Amino acid sequence: MRELSVYYCPKCGYYAYYQLSRNAVCPKCDVSMNLLPMRYQDFMNLSCPERDLLLSKEILKRTPTLASRLSAPHKAANYRETIANLSYRIQELEEENKTLKSTVEWMHKTIWDLIKKQKNLSQEP
Repeated sequence: MRELSVYYCPKCGYYAYYQLSRNAVCPKCDVSMNLLPMRYQDFMNLSCPERDLLLSKEILKRTPTLASRLSAPHKAANYRETIANLSYRIQELEEENKTLKSTVEWMHKTIWDLIKKQKNLSQEP
């Protein structure tokens, strides 16, 4: 038989003991509960304040910081920065294209010059 595991709700902190993770759904929030990285027996040996402190730390570890929550909409809809990056990339590609175009023109000119020389050499007696 499988050993019990401790699961907790990341929203409200409710905890319970389950053998299977598919059963671990918070009855209050109706969300999947997270596995506590601790054996069942070790958790049972903790006092109530120690359990509360442990669960609080686990919830805070997995909760995004205030700064990341405030900047999330900016990151999701940061069109100006995206447009600026794409404009800069377009300029780089246009410059590279100019260089490549001049190289191709030089190669064509060189090939035609060599063909003309070869024709002139073959026509001379």
